[in-house]
Amino acid sequence: MTMHLIAAGVLAALPLASMPAAADEATAMAAAGRHVAAQEAAIVGELRELLALPNVATSATDIRANADLLVRMLGKRGVAARLLETPGAPVAVYGERRVPGAKRTLLFYAHFDGQPVAPESAWMSPPFEPVLRAGRAEDGAPVIPWSEAKFPLPDEARIYARSSSDDKGPIVAMLAALDALDAGRIPLSANLKFFLEGEEEAGSPNLARTLAAHRGLLGSDLWIFGDGPIDPRGLPRLSLGVRGVTGFRLTVYGPATSLHSGHYGNVAPNPGTRLAALIASMRAADGGITITGLEAPAPSEKTLELARTAFDTPGMLASAGVGATESGLDYGESVLRPSLNLTQLLYGGAGGQRNAIDAEATAGFDLRLVPGMTVAASRTAIEAHVKKQGYVLVGAPPSAEERVKHAQLARFDWGDDGYPAAMSDPASPGVARVIEVMRAATGGEVRIAPLMGGSLPIASIGEVLDTPFVIAPIVNADNNQHAPNENLRMKEFRRGIALYAALLAGAGHGW
Repeated sequence: MTMHLIAAGVLAALPLASMPAAADEATAMAAAGRHVAAQEAAIVGELRELLALPNVATSATDIRANADLLVRMLGKRGVAARLLETPGAPVAVYGERRVPGAKRTLLFYAHFDGQPVAPESAWMSPPFEPVLRAGRAEDGAPVIPWSEAKFPLPDEARIYARSSSDDKGPIVAMLAALDALDAGRIPLSANLKFFLEGEEEAGSPNLARTLAAHRGLLGSDLWIFGDGPIDPRGLPRLSLGVRGVTGFRLTVYGPATSLHSGHYGNVAPNPGTRLAALIASMRAADGGITITGLEAPAPSEKTLELARTAFDTPGMLASAGVGATESGLDYGESVLRPSLNLTQLLYGGAGGQRNAIDAEATAGFDLRLVPGMTVAASRTAIEAHVKKQGYVLVGAPPSAEERVKHAQLARFDWGDDGYPAAMSDPASPGVARVIEVMRAATGGEVRIAPLMGGSLPIASIGEVLDTPFVIAPIVNADNNQHAPNENLRMKEFRRGIALYAALLAGAGHGW
C-alpha cells in the first residue's frame, strides 16, 4: 500500500512567506478534491486496513490493536501520537500537531470501537472483511472485487464493514484532509489535536476519568466530533448538542403467585392494570411528561429557529411509516423536549393468553434528557411520582410480610449511570466560526441542528474540560449504523474529506 504523504516536519521547514496567511474554504476544498482524485486508491486502502481489525468494544485486545495502528497512521502525518492509558479503562489515542503562530487549538474526536456484529448470519459479507459494492446491498448491488476496482470509484459505490461509517470512515477522512492541505501547501488554521476513544459503544463509562487524568494534554478551544450521519436528504449537517439518557425498569407487584382470574378478579390486585395506570400517569397524549420535577427550561427563540429548519420532518416520518409526530410539533422542536419512552412490557408469561392474574408486571423505560436536566434529579422525581400514586418502594422482590403490610408495592431497577444532555451555544465564538465555515463550504446547504435526537456521553467534556464542541458528521444517513451491513457511500466520504479540509484551513481564524 502506498500513499502520497507530506510529513509535518517537511511542511514546517517551508518558508512561511511561501504559504498563504489563511486559506479560504474554496481553496481548501479544491486542494482536497485534487488530492482525492490522485490518491483515492491509497486513501481507501488505508481505510480497508483499519476496517479489517476487529473492534468490538468489549475486547480489550482488539481495541489495543486498533489503537496501535492509529498511532502509526497519525505518525505518518507528522502528528506526535501515543496511547493514553487510564487505569481500569480501555486504551485511547492522543495526537498533536502544532502550528507556528496559531492562536487556537482544535481537537478532533472520534471513536474507533464498534458495536457487536452478532448475528453474523445477518451480514451479507463478513463484518471485518471490507467489501466494495456498486450500490446498496439491499438493492442487490453486485460486489466489485478489489482487484477490479477502478479509481475514482463511482459516487454510489459503498464499502461494507463494521465501523465503516461509525467512526473509522470519518477518522480516515480527517487524515486524508490533513494530507490534502499538506500536499497543497495550505497551512492549518489552528493547532490540531486528536482524541480517539475506544469505548464509546460501551457507553463511555470511563470517559470522565480519562479526561481528568489527561487534562493537561487535552486542553483546546473547541472539540470537533466526527460521529453520526448527515441529513437524510443528503444535506450536510452540523449538530450543536445531544440529548442525555438514563434508563430504568419498573416492576409492580400483585399476589404472591398467579391466581385464577375468575376466582380472584376484582379481589387480588392486578399488577398489569396497575402498571398501565402508572404509565398513563407519567405521560400526556402528546408525549409530554407529567411528572413533577421533570420540567425542562424552554429553549430560546434562536434555538427554536435553528431546530425548525434543521430536519426534514415529512421525510423522516414517511420513512418511519408515521403519519404525524406524537408531540404535534416538527421533528426539531420535538427533540428539544425531554421524552419518557416505554421500551418494554412484561406481563402474562409466555405461551399465549391465560385466564390468570400474575404476580408482577414490569416495564422498561428510557428517559431522554435535554439541557437543564440532571440524571440524579430526574431519577428522584420519577421515584417520587410513583410514591405519590400510593406505592411503597422496595429494593428487592417483596417478602410475605411486606405483601401483607402494603397494598401497593413497586421496585425500580436503574440502569447504568446515564449522562445529561450537552449543547454548545451557537453564539460562542468558536462554534459561530465553525458554522460560518460550514455555511461557506456548503453554499448555505448545511443544516444546523441544536440537538440530535440520540444521546452521546459528551457532557463530560464540559464538566471536566469546560470546552465547547460541535458535531460535524459526514457519512450517509442510510449507513446501517449499529446494524448488520454497515456501510459508507463514496459520495459522502469524498465530500467529508473536503469539508474537513475546509474546517482545518478556516475554523481557527477570526475568533
